[in-house]
Amino acid sequence: MKRFLLWVLVIGLVVGALAFGKLFPDANSTPVDIDLLWVRVPNVEAWLLLLGSMLFGALLATLVVGFAWLKARVLNRRYRKVIKRLESELHQMRSLPLTTGEGGLAKGGGAKPGKGLFGRRASEGKPPKQGVAAVAEGQV
Repeated sequence: MKRFLLWVLVIGLVVGALAFGKLFPDANSTPVDIDLLWVRVPNVEAWLLLLGSMLFGALLATLVVGFAWLKARVLNRRYRKVIKRLESELHQMRSLPLTTGEGGLAKGGGAKPGKGLFGRRASEGKPPKQGVAAVAEGQV
């Protein structure tokens, strides 16, 4: 049933396009003079002028949308790479043992004694290491 409706729709579109292709030039066959700033083109049929301007507008819109689509595609690719890198780092962090440097189990999830909330001493001026390097050095 869906296939039949699809064929009816396609045949209807083809017949409509053929009718439009025949009726449009007949209804707009009046000659028009085009006067641009530097060029004058006499006796151009109106249907040809209308068709040309519609095609030019469609081309211009396609270029604008195409560049926006390309920009979004590049941005999506960049985000996919970042997600892949972060998932890899997360996998590495999950495979690390839950022990401290002394061999005992790590207790609690808070900061280590003598360090602030973000793993740096109050006297240190440099920011803490992040990611896998911080876990390997026991800063997290």
